[in-house]
Amino acid sequence: MVIKDERAEGTGDDRPERKRRDRSGEGPFAVFDPSTLVGGRAALPPAPVQAPVGAPRSAPGSAPVNGGSAAPPVPAPTSPYDDKARDPGPPTTDPGRRAEAPPPVFMEKLEEASPSGKRAKSGGKTASEKASRKEAAQQGADDASAPESTITLWGGMGSGKSTLLAALSRAVQDPMYGEWNMWPEDHASQKFLSDLAHTLYRDRTFPPATLTEQRPVRFTLAGNLGGTRFARGGGKRWRRGADRRDLTEFKVTLRDLPGEAFDLRSQTGAALGGKLIKDLGTARAMVYVVDPVREWQVNGDEGPVADDARQNADFFTDVLGGVATEVNMRGERHGNKLPHSIAVCLAKFDDDRVFRFACEQGNVRLNPRTGQPEVMDAKRLFDGLCHAFPHGSLREIQQQIEQYFAPERVGYFVCSAVGFWIDPERGFDFENPSLVNPVEDDVRLVAPPRPVNILEPFLFLRGVGPQQS
Repeated sequence: MVIKDERAEGTGDDRPERKRRDRSGEGPFAVFDPSTLVGGRAALPPAPVQAPVGAPRSAPGSAPVNGGSAAPPVPAPTSPYDDKARDPGPPTTDPGRRAEAPPPVFMEKLEEASPSGKRAKSGGKTASEKASRKEAAQQGADDASAPESTITLWGGMGSGKSTLLAALSRAVQDPMYGEWNMWPEDHASQKFLSDLAHTLYRDRTFPPATLTEQRPVRFTLAGNLGGTRFARGGGKRWRRGADRRDLTEFKVTLRDLPGEAFDLRSQTGAALGGKLIKDLGTARAMVYVVDPVREWQVNGDEGPVADDARQNADFFTDVLGGVATEVNMRGERHGNKLPHSIAVCLAKFDDDRVFRFACEQGNVRLNPRTGQPEVMDAKRLFDGLCHAFPHGSLREIQQQIEQYFAPERVGYFVCSAVGFWIDPERGFDFENPSLVNPVEDDVRLVAPPRPVNILEPFLFLRGVGPQQS
């Protein structure tokens, strides 16, 4: 027997309408998964049991009180508005269904709103970060601007080391270098520098030769190079404020040893040579004072004119060999060079013989600001003296400097601790340039000294030099 199905065949057109009708009565407990549908509608949980008014309530899951029967189930609402009025309770989720991740745009918004310290874009820098980095860099530059620089004066007997140190206290007052001050680190250093300056500027005579080992002289050089040819931020004085790069401050520790100590074959050199070599090996800066007058006195046409016939190299070669050995033993050499910087100072430029020799080279000009003569090329003057005295020792010194020191760490300077005589009315006189007036067995200065090129060697050792315009 064939039973005919009287149900009308559904078409594809009525399926959306059927789903809409089914959804309208499902309510908030519907789970849109076909496996949970019963008879085409979502299965709803039974309605809670309602106790009679005035009857005591029973605990959940217990039997009715007084044998009362359970209240009939409340029919499910048929209107969607009734579903909204019911308490939806916690949402139902399907454990077998994977949770969908939020869209990428939403995740980007979350990252931007996150209070963590990570940036939304890698590599980006905010204005505050750039400002803090710049401030930290400037603070680091300030901290590095005042290192302890142990500078050792190196030179033979009578080369003028003490006079150069005495002139340094007045050389810092020269506006050519900007605004500078010398600040002694202790009272002993202040007294030592004051005594030297008093002898040179008040008594107008040269300080006596150093005969014994002096305690280290410690002071700080602080200055502003703004508006000078050494300025790193530009040489224009109308700039508002001071460029931080032009504010220079560095501490200096100097040892003024007897010139005899640099001759290691002498009695004083044998006693102080070991300590001297260790000091030079530890220091990274040297002011080597060359006495060109000694070349005329020892290697001139008239032969040695003094009892001391030692040459400049006698105070240099053995000491340099000891320093090289000390550095090598410590493992501190830079390749085949020493790690030191050296300022080679040709002293006593005011001596008539040295001055005339530089003039014959065509290597002298008048400074329009001070009116004093100055050497245009110090290295050229040093080379000229090497050629002029082939039997002297300056050539030997020059070869050893080139052998042991890196070229960028070598500077040549022509210095005068006393300067030249400048007539108040006529200015500089080439025929009468000397400020020194010999008086019997003593030497006195006819006017207060005006040092020439005394501060520049120290600036060079600090890494400061004339800027190219």
